[in-house]
Amino acid sequence: MSKPIIGILGARMVSTAGPVPVQTDYVNRAYCAAVEKGGGIPLLVPVPSTIEDGLEALSLCQGILLPGGIDVDPRFYGEDPLPVIGVLDAEVDRFWIAAVKFAVEKKIPVLGICRGLQLANVALGGSLYQDIAQKNKDHFLHTQRQNRDYLMHQVLIQKESRLASILGTESIYTNTMHHQCAKEPGQGLTVTAWTRDQIPEAMESDDGQILLVQWHPEELLESEPRMVALFSDLVKRALAAR
Repeated sequence: MSKPIIGILGARMVSTAGPVPVQTDYVNRAYCAAVEKGGGIPLLVPVPSTIEDGLEALSLCQGILLPGGIDVDPRFYGEDPLPVIGVLDAEVDRFWIAAVKFAVEKKIPVLGICRGLQLANVALGGSLYQDIAQKNKDHFLHTQRQNRDYLMHQVLIQKESRLASILGTESIYTNTMHHQCAKEPGQGLTVTAWTRDQIPEAMESDDGQILLVQWHPEELLESEPRMVALFSDLVKRALAAR
C-alpha cells in the first residue's frame, strides 16, 4: 500500500539569510519529519496566487496538516483587533479557511496544530479569545521560554474522546507556545482537552475527520514519544479516506 500524501499548509516570511531579503514560502522541518515518522509523505502547499489553484493542489493530498504560526485576523470571527493582537496576514488566513472548508466538503482528514486549531475553529464558524487573559486573567504560563521540546504543562483529556484513544491516556504533559485560544467552538467541533486553568487544549469533530491540538506535538517526538501517534493517526485516516 503506497504512502498517503499529507499536504502541509505553508506560511510566509521574509528571509534575511542571504545578501538581500527574499520572500519565502515555508514550513518548519519538524512538521515534515513528524509526517514522515507517522508514515506519510509531506507536501508543502504554499499560499497561492488564487485560492482555486491552492485547492487544486490540495486535491492531490489524502490528508491535510494545519501547522502553527501567526495570529488569526479577528475580522474572520467578527471582532475588531485588540492591542494584544500579534502579527496578522489576512491573505494566508483566507486560503487556510478555504482549505478547511474544502477538506470538510471532500472529507479529507485534518490535523491542526496550535494556530491550526484556532484557524480551523474560525473556518467552521467558531471564535477565539484574542488573548487567553480574556478567558482567565489568572491563567498559567502558555508561552514557554524553554526549548520547544520541553514538557511544560499538563493537559487533561476527556475520557471518551478520540484524542484519549489515540494517545492512550487522559493526562499528558506538553509544550505550550500560544497566547490565543478557542472561545466558541465551530460547527461540529467539541473541546476535548483543557489545562487546569480551563484553557482549551484540543478539539475534535463528531465524525472523527478533524483533530486539533493547541500544543506542538511535532517538537515532542523524542521527549514524549506518544505524540507520534497523532501523525500516524492522520496517516491512517488518510489511507481509509482514499
